[in-house]
Amino acid sequence: MLAFVDTNVWVYALTTADEQRQHKAGNLLRSLDKPWINGQVLREFGRVVLQKHGVGEMAFRELVPAIIQSCRLAPDTMSAVLLASRLRERYGFGYWDSLIAAAALDAGCDTLLTEDMQHGQVIEGRLTLVNPFV
Repeated sequence: MLAFVDTNVWVYALTTADEQRQHKAGNLLRSLDKPWINGQVLREFGRVVLQKHGVGEMAFRELVPAIIQSCRLAPDTMSAVLLASRLRERYGFGYWDSLIAAAALDAGCDTLLTEDMQHGQVIEGRLTLVNPFV
């Protein structure tokens, strides 16, 4: 499985907001070999953990390098932004979700781990949306 990991999986794995999801997300991430993320995931992660979970700046500065070192970082590209537009038209995705799905497709992933989209849906015949908390 070549996976792209959406923000919510990282938030659950690295915060104590929901112990059951924390355990499941942590185990999932440990089972993956260098999953993909992009800058959007890191930006969303920062906003959520700093504003909603009370993570301090020092802890945040430790978490981000750990995430980056365990992943492959997909660049933001014009092709991904244009693909996101096509995904919005074809699948009715929201703006931010379409950018994540496009980044995953652009990176060649076959799985997008997210709880934000329809579990089991296949995008463009090659990317399966998987909600690891179902």
